[in-house]
Amino acid sequence: MGVIRRTLDLAGSARSYLIVTPPPGERPSAVVLSLHGSTSTAGRQRLLSGMDRLAGSGAVVVYPEAYRRRRGGFVWDPSVDAPFLEALITSLVTEFDPVWRRPCLSGMSGGARMSCALAWSRPDLVGAVGAVAGVRSGAGPGPDRPVPVIAFHGTADRINPYGGGNDARWDVSVPEAVAGWATANGVPDGPVVTALSPTLTRTSYGDGTAGEVVLWTSTGAGHTWPGGRLPLIGRLFLGRTTSEIDATSVIWAFYRSHAGDR
Repeated sequence: MGVIRRTLDLAGSARSYLIVTPPPGERPSAVVLSLHGSTSTAGRQRLLSGMDRLAGSGAVVVYPEAYRRRRGGFVWDPSVDAPFLEALITSLVTEFDPVWRRPCLSGMSGGARMSCALAWSRPDLVGAVGAVAGVRSGAGPGPDRPVPVIAFHGTADRINPYGGGNDARWDVSVPEAVAGWATANGVPDGPVVTALSPTLTRTSYGDGTAGEVVLWTSTGAGHTWPGGRLPLIGRLFLGRTTSEIDATSVIWAFYRSHAGDR
């Protein structure tokens, strides 16, 4: 399982992504996309999330790169990146013919926001969303089919504050955004809140349903990927990373639990 950099031609522009494929000789179970955060890159997202290991479970793992450059990395812009992701998903599903035709779309921070935006507008292309430090719900009536969503957020996140912010990019709180997805997915019941430890809480809507929405809240954690690793300078700037939960494994299990919904 080696990583390969590929490009996809889109309207004369060569768009870049990294890809890791399962061992040869078996049909892939799924396609998993992992979107980097703002000012990051596909390579850094690969190291942060550790999603390469899902290739050992039959997934084609893909790390797309946004178009607009900023501060040594890239930032997602739905106006130019949504068409790229739509074309990339269609191309990957056609090429690899996975068992589960709608991929898992995950991301960190700006990549989580981009994943949510695409799932909201194109639910036909997305099997489930895994949003780390960036879950958002959209405006309007919502998707025409439920999209399962699992989110992770630290209460000490200074980049995307848990309680919301003052700009259009980050206007409502994380619990409000999660509740917005539950409403859009048609989940009728209110949340069930379970404290797993003094610093880890699971909030769920519609457990086991096609529109299931789950939020893992880590008290005191920062703008980080649960179970991931950051260099010292990253830890100083972004805050503590919780080791109580591994976002990559939980996203994969959540996606697979909804295989029958696809």
